[in-house]
Amino acid sequence: MNRLPVVLSAAALAGVVLLFFLYLGQRGTDRELRALILNERANTALNANAGADAEALLAEVYELNPDTPAVWRRRAIARMMAGQTAEAVNAAKEHLQANPGDTGMSALLGAAQILTKDYDGADQTLTAGLQISPNQRDLVQNLSELRRLQKRPADAAKLIDGYLAQAPADGFFQYKRAMADVAGDLQQQRRKQIADAIEGGNATAGIYVVAAAIDFRDGKPDAARGKLEEANKRATPQDMRTMLEDEFFRDHIQFNQPGAQAPAPAAAPAASPAAAKDAD
Repeated sequence: MNRLPVVLSAAALAGVVLLFFLYLGQRGTDRELRALILNERANTALNANAGADAEALLAEVYELNPDTPAVWRRRAIARMMAGQTAEAVNAAKEHLQANPGDTGMSALLGAAQILTKDYDGADQTLTAGLQISPNQRDLVQNLSELRRLQKRPADAAKLIDGYLAQAPADGFFQYKRAMADVAGDLQQQRRKQIADAIEGGNATAGIYVVAAAIDFRDGKPDAARGKLEEANKRATPQDMRTMLEDEFFRDHIQFNQPGAQAPAPAAAPAASPAAAKDAD
């Protein structure tokens, strides 16, 4: 019996199988290469704060190579940049399932939950993050802001005091601490400290903003606007926007009352919890 045709058939089959696996390997290599290129483009978009573009690129990266490092972390950041807060919550949770110790992402998740009004979820996220990293700046900022939103200014002040004990020169937290006082029971000693700083010519923009909040609270809108004008002279527009994002101003102050002129900040304030923006 001639075995040559059988041998030739077997060799042909083996060749087909080999070519098939080579094809699959080449196709896998092409997908990985494309994912790598898109991943770099996504990082460039993140660095340019182009959140929507970065998210579109990272969605394709995930389809091509789901094992791309930190893909869900960067998708959460991109979605926050793009204002897609509900979607950012989902991406942050996806990342934290595999990386529960990433307190930077816990801070972002807490910020997104605050913005979506999930205060209970934000409380759990931020409290758990602080148990891992008790003095992480963004976690403290976001949880103290949440306490303000929950109408718990004394608890916000306690959190900020704990942070300031470790970083007493942090001007932003000094400002947030004073605003916690304004939202709660404002002591005469605080009033005097702020008034003395202004009278002595040592007041920063933050002190003028706090003093304006006190004037508004005391029913003195004209005096408050004068102090905000002084604050504008001492701060950048971005710094002023950040300070005027404060809950006290957002919910209680009407800048455009009849006959009144709004102070200089150019953009309408938005929510102010801190969200991580670093890309890997």
